[in-house]
Amino acid sequence: MREPNLTAIFRSERLKLKKTKRYSLLFSVTLAAPVLAYLIGGVLIFLPFTIYWWEALFLFLLGGLLFLSDVKREKSAGDFQNIESTEVKKQIYFAKVALNFRTLFGASFILFGAIYLVALLYGGLLQAESLRLIVVILALLVTGLWNIFFIYYLSNWLNASLVVVINSLLCLFIAPLVAQTKLWLLFPYTYHYKVVEALIGLKPNGVQSPDFLNIDWGMFGSSVGSALLSAVLFSWLLGRRSDVQNSKK
Repeated sequence: MREPNLTAIFRSERLKLKKTKRYSLLFSVTLAAPVLAYLIGGVLIFLPFTIYWWEALFLFLLGGLLFLSDVKREKSAGDFQNIESTEVKKQIYFAKVALNFRTLFGASFILFGAIYLVALLYGGLLQAESLRLIVVILALLVTGLWNIFFIYYLSNWLNASLVVVINSLLCLFIAPLVAQTKLWLLFPYTYHYKVVEALIGLKPNGVQSPDFLNIDWGMFGSSVGSALLSAVLFSWLLGRRSDVQNSKK
């Protein structure tokens, strides 16, 4: 029997998403960041506060909820029981990660649109440099890619709901503390915090640095490079796990 190629698998996974609440999650979770920032901080600190809440909670929470929705749907369909080929299973995981990343990419531009709209409404009080803002939001997306692979990998041992809770708590409470130490490079949850600090001087605790003048290219490169290496590592580990699972069948 001929195995499906990656394009067919991707199309199949995309069709499955039509039966989920992915788009309601996309809009509700993404827009929660600017709404919360506006309610707590008002207009004057709306921009940095929106970025802070997106990096601290809602980016990884959205990724986690997309993952949780997918896992629940997969379990109801048999949880790969009919998949004998390790290569096909790897491709299915790759398609899932790619689709989740694509959804987060869409969320990034929804976030940009929300910030820009508020900036237009309050032009006298709020200034948003469009290009810098786009770079920051996309840098957050890239430095969070590893986490999509990681939570799928972690779900081999832990309940999916527990994975989402732990993942969100690590990002919100532990990562900002580690990000302010010299050990931040050893903890991937800090990378998206540090890339924002490098680009706009917003510290991991949500406070704008008064001394920020120029982009810290060293920190930027270290953050992005480490995040991409982490993505490669966890994608390899996820593939390895597929090998182990199929060898036991």
